[in-house]
Amino acid sequence: MEVKHAEDAQAQKKQKRQLTRKPLIFNIFTQSCCNTQPAGLWSYPGDVSSQYTTLEYWEKLAKKAEEAKFNAIFIADVLGPYDIYHGPRNYSYVAKAGTQFPGIDPAIPISAMAAVTKSVGFGITFSTISEHPYLLARKLATLDQMTGGRVGWNIVSSYLDSASRNLLNGGQLPNKLARYEKTDEYVQVVAELMLSSFREDALKADPKTKTFIDPDLVRPINFEGEWYKVPGPAYTSPSPQGIPVLFEAGISKGGVELASKWSEVAFSTGSTPAMLRFKTDRIRECAQSRYGRDWNDVKILAFVMVIVSDTEAKAWEKFNRYADAADPDAALAMVCGWTSADFTEYADDFDLLQSSNGMHRDIVKHFCNSLLDKGPITKKDLGRHVSVKGNADLIIGSVDQVVQKLIDYVEIGGADGFNFASAINPDSYDELIDLVIPKLKAKGLFWDDYPVPGGTLRENLTGVKGASHLGKHHPAYGYRWTSDLSREEFEQQFDSYKKELRKKQGDAYEQGAK
Repeated sequence: MEVKHAEDAQAQKKQKRQLTRKPLIFNIFTQSCCNTQPAGLWSYPGDVSSQYTTLEYWEKLAKKAEEAKFNAIFIADVLGPYDIYHGPRNYSYVAKAGTQFPGIDPAIPISAMAAVTKSVGFGITFSTISEHPYLLARKLATLDQMTGGRVGWNIVSSYLDSASRNLLNGGQLPNKLARYEKTDEYVQVVAELMLSSFREDALKADPKTKTFIDPDLVRPINFEGEWYKVPGPAYTSPSPQGIPVLFEAGISKGGVELASKWSEVAFSTGSTPAMLRFKTDRIRECAQSRYGRDWNDVKILAFVMVIVSDTEAKAWEKFNRYADAADPDAALAMVCGWTSADFTEYADDFDLLQSSNGMHRDIVKHFCNSLLDKGPITKKDLGRHVSVKGNADLIIGSVDQVVQKLIDYVEIGGADGFNFASAINPDSYDELIDLVIPKLKAKGLFWDDYPVPGGTLRENLTGVKGASHLGKHHPAYGYRWTSDLSREEFEQQFDSYKKELRKKQGDAYEQGAK
């Protein structure tokens, strides 16, 4: 939304980049609730989303993803309902539609999903306001152990007051500056607990000496920051990846800074490939200039929804069938929750593109990019459009059109792959698998099999067997207590490493939040 037309035009002039990664990263996007992005489409004939409270639902999804060779199933999460549309605290619209409310803990089904698969990964969203970092470090390590190293952590700091009221003793979320600084410190605590508490060979399990963990190879982290004081050590021994693959959605300025520092995979939307390119370059430039990371260290995934048919006209007919069955009011409630923009002030027949509020116009252009050449956009149009696609970029057309649009997101937009949302579950996933992926595979953009079958998520993301741990350019690479260092050597080296990292960071989050 903040991308201006001038920046869009400038991005369009950039030369298409050569594909730097073949094949692309493909994730199934879902959520631990009934609807993910659509509003009320759980009731559409054949949709199975309402079965999300059963293990069978998650096991089937995991098997489908692995059979189709997706990198991972990415599970989004929110911790409160969207309740400001016709509010305050009015969650009736999303409750009636089952839209991202109610929901379950996304961590619970993972072990069952891992038990029926061997290679597909699981990206799980955990907010930094939901629990203490000491507890999350244990949860992440446990999940990594139970899955054989197939877990990723999507780092979020939450954005809904409906969540903060319940998790922060009735308080509000911190301002942007404090939120990003606190999240940065939170991730540091988790990384130190998981990587610096135990030397990587501390686990002996030696019956002859009756030594399970060598106590000389365990150390407290003695973390003391502005928000957290955590002496440690971690409660859980080292997991296969040391720390799960780190995901983050870098959109705001402070979010870009956070993603540039910590993420291995960042998510974004662009409305158009050119707009996405502006965002992908911003993340990579920050990662390179501030943290010395290679340009391609941070993989960027575009968040898209594909609606495909024999022709573009038939694809739009399908979209309209979905929109007729969806709940536009629940969709408007989501838009208000995502953007804090109140559209209730506008008459039903008012063209939102003519609003005197520039932010509101930008929001409408972001969510309804594919409608901009079709005339006025009313509140009803906004709700109807979002009721199917949610916050994902809509890619709609014939098979060949969809394939080319996806390639444009890579060549023009700078994407390394995609998070694929569904309009109808499982139909949207099945159409992607049956119609689109074979065409991409024929172009060399989708693999025949996992490069490391049975390997860790990080190995299959990088395509390198043995690359289970953070890469050498990642800021937390030096957090790992390796087997070649004594405790004294590690602590001396680690202290110097952290000082240098703090020097690099400087006042990054203060600048990013302005």
